[in-house]
Amino acid sequence: MVKKNNKVLAQVLAQEPAIRLYGAVDDAFLGRFLEQLKPLRGCSQALVFELSTIGGDADVARRIAEEIRLCREVGGMDLHFVGKAMVYSAGVMIMAAFPVAHRHLSRDAVLLIHEWQIEKEIRFSGALRVCAATAHDFLAELEVAHKLERQTFTELVQGTRLDYEQLKTQVAKADWYLLAEEAEQLGLVAGLV
Repeated sequence: MVKKNNKVLAQVLAQEPAIRLYGAVDDAFLGRFLEQLKPLRGCSQALVFELSTIGGDADVARRIAEEIRLCREVGGMDLHFVGKAMVYSAGVMIMAAFPVAHRHLSRDAVLLIHEWQIEKEIRFSGALRVCAATAHDFLAELEVAHKLERQTFTELVQGTRLDYEQLKTQVAKADWYLLAEEAEQLGLVAGLV
């Protein structure tokens, strides 16, 4: 629960969200985010970013997370995350862009954290050097994705009771579904609303 002695934070979290996103994280989701963000740029008051998602495109989630970071760090915006109902996969990537003190979940929320996944068919045809180049490109793509996954997981656990290795061990076993109360106990969020 939001601490009773922090009335300002409670008032912020009780206000109508300035940005409200729900659904699958895809290009249309990014468009809705950017449309809602546009009139808020440069705003000095605390704003709530509400999210409910089944997950989706990791690259789109990274794009949104980067925009949130820029708004906070460069634009000086005071953004607070509230995850409601479900914050799955790509939604957790977006949540990681907020410092723990600015992350909250509704009491019924569930987080889904898992290793990044890829679905891709590769067809080899032609000269061996062309096939080797195709294989090399795919391995390079996997290497970059692994580095980005590590960066996101590191941001997610920064300031929590978990470290990167603990998180990585947990998600290597299976998809990790966390109830809001469990996420709060681990320090992944500052509180429940």
